[in-house]
Parts: sequence; C-alpha cells; structure tokens
Amino acid sequence: MHPTGTLIYQPFLTGAAGAPNVRGGVDISDARSGQLRMRIFLPQQLMTDVDALHGDFLTIDENGQRLFAITSLDGSPQKAALTVVQLASVPLALGSVSSPTISAAGGTTLTIRGSGFQAGIKVAIGGKPTMTTLLDMNTLIVVSPVVPAGTQQLTLTNLNGETVTVDAVVIAN
Repeated sequence: MHPTGTLIYQPFLTGAAGAPNVRGGVDISDARSGQLRMRIFLPQQLMTDVDALHGDFLTIDENGQRLFAITSLDGSPQKAALTVVQLASVPLALGSVSSPTISAAGGTTLTIRGSGFQAGIKVAIGGKPTMTTLLDMNTLIVVSPVVPAGTQQLTLTNLNGETVTVDAVVIAN
C-alpha cells in the first residue's frame, strides 16, 4: 500500500509460480474505488514458492515511486535477483483531508494527503478553485473558496490532465 493509503500495489503472475515463461507484475489500484490505475510488467516472475499473492517479495519507497521486487528467471531461489522499477510518475489519488469541515465563507486551510501530486496541480472544492501549495508529491496545502453549505466534491487535476474527483469529501457550514 502507498504510504498515504491512496494506492494498493498488488503483485500478479501471468501463470503458475515457477512455470516456464511466466512473467510477474504489479497492478496499482486506487484504494478508494478499486480502479486499476497502472499495470507494470517486470522482466522476470516474482520470487515466491506459493503464488503471486503470498510472500515477502515486493516493497515500495516512501513516495510509491520506486518498487523493489525479488524476482527469478524460473521462480527458483537459485536464480533470484532484485528488480528495481522507477515509475516516471505515481498515479494521482486522494488519501485524506486534514479536516473535512470548512467554512462556507471560505478561508479554511486544509492539508490534503495523497499520491502523484505534481507541480502546478489544481484543486477545486465544489467546482471552485482553491489557493494551492504543493509541499511534496504526497502533500498539498489548500485554502478553501466560498462555497454553498453542504457536502462538496473535491477535484485534483495535474497539468498533464490526470484528474481525480471524490464526492462528499468536504462539508461546508
């Protein structure tokens, strides 16, 4: 799981563990929706003596951008190796909002945690843009705009067009 809880990194094999020509990989899914966000194939199958879902053979760095997998040409420990995958970008996803209650009059400062935040990211609450500061690829500080009272939709949009929208994440009163 991504350190912010936004993404699930699920290993898979294309066939039975240890069988010839089996490849390994990692599916990255949004933890909220379960939607597959990225599929990565590794050059070899994952090293496991059971199947692709059991064993200690996959870990990620503090940002979810580097994957470290113990792999093997044929699934055997004798041909085991460490495979490191550097992602060009981590999928955009929303993890948490520091305080889901904001003032309808605007001006509430929120900390948003998630993944895949890039320079120039835009955040909207209730369809209205916020003042946004990118602290790091997992943390944003936003100041809420004036919105009507009630539940509000939160939208994150990177400059490359990647967008995540979550309903009823923020409540204005």
